[in-house]
Amino acid sequence: MTYINKKDIIGINQEIGESGNFSNESSLDFALSIIKHRKSWLYELSYLVRSLLVDHAFEDGNKRTTMIIVATYLKEKKLECDKDRITKVFWNISKKNITDINKIMRLIKSIIIY
Repeated sequence: MTYINKKDIIGINQEIGESGNFSNESSLDFALSIIKHRKSWLYELSYLVRSLLVDHAFEDGNKRTTMIIVATYLKEKKLECDKDRITKVFWNISKKNITDINKIMRLIKSIIIY
């Protein structure tokens, strides 16, 4: 994924059967601005995950949208994830309102199978 943009993310949200309507568009805009700086892919992904799971960028479908984005990033990096653990990690981030990007990065790393 050389670069994911807002249109791509809205499309993913709509593909899963949601409207693509925002409830916190500015959070997603901020996460996308981080990606433009070309930091590590894990750092970029962590901001997207926080935008979707904690800040609830969309009205509905944030967790499912996150699943697809994370799966796409991992597939591009030719990495596998622990499918049993991924749901628990996303639930944890969402329910505990984990906003610390370093913690989110560690949690994403914990689902990767090397």
